[in-house]
Amino acid sequence: MSTLLIELGQWFRPYQYQCAMALIATILVIFGNDINGAIKQLVRKQHFIVRTVIFVIVCAIGYGLATVWLTGLLSAQLAKVPDLYIVPVVVLSFISLGSYAQRQRHI
Repeated sequence: MSTLLIELGQWFRPYQYQCAMALIATILVIFGNDINGAIKQLVRKQHFIVRTVIFVIVCAIGYGLATVWLTGLLSAQLAKVPDLYIVPVVVLSFISLGSYAQRQRHI
């Protein structure tokens, strides 16, 4: 079993960055509504133009920058996980996020 997991882990390594991006995107989708709601609360009394500019900045720059920066950070952390454990860690991460989304009625 260990040999199979190590081989799977070695096969997985070239796709580590893409998987990290998928995890970050999933997290942003799950928590995006909460983030938008918090920002909406902060700017609700501002003028329409200010609210629109802040929305564009948060969506275009904020989420984009968070995706790129956090993906690199997560990919670097995944690189530290031994080949034996990398696939189970990633699979359990997606299962955990899916379970959390289900409990929060996101899906």
